[in-house]
Amino acid sequence: MVYSSELVKEELDSLKNLVSKSVVNFALDATAFYQGFHLHSNNTCITTGLVFEEISHIQEKFSVLESLISNKRIVILEPNEKTIKMIKSIITKIGETRLSKADISIIALAKESNATLVTDDFAICNLAKTLAIELLNLGTKGIKDTRKWIKFCKSCGKGYPPSQKVCSLCGNKLRIRFKKLSSSKTVQDQK
Repeated sequence: MVYSSELVKEELDSLKNLVSKSVVNFALDATAFYQGFHLHSNNTCITTGLVFEEISHIQEKFSVLESLISNKRIVILEPNEKTIKMIKSIITKIGETRLSKADISIIALAKESNATLVTDDFAICNLAKTLAIELLNLGTKGIKDTRKWIKFCKSCGKGYPPSQKVCSLCGNKLRIRFKKLSSSKTVQDQK
């Protein structure tokens, strides 16, 4: 799906109320690059090497990206392993199985940097909202509630951890459903 630059500009204009005396940093997922957020933001944007690898196939715009990097408008940083381990632990708790290493890295970087995460990926939004990370969605309305994904057997109803594929009681293939968590319930609230 292609989004107009006007939509991106409108979203950036609506962010002006977020900007106070300090500069707001934005952590960019691949979807933010695809929508051109980095071309319209005057703020420093951060991303990870894994996300940058994901978008490197955009050859015709690669020189623009290199220029933005050399001018420090985009900074490539890596989150520390402690944060990545914490993120993976939360992923296991909420049963989110659709996240790539690049997704995990940008969520960890946003958490460490206290940056607004720019993405339209629903799985990323679900985890970011669980971690109380500020989100900016450009082409979607985002998510209202966080979800915990649960594997279960349709025949006997027994629940299983995300890594399980087959019911240990009856041998049927497991299905996935979600449990809606309170929209105000975050990891910090649960501690």
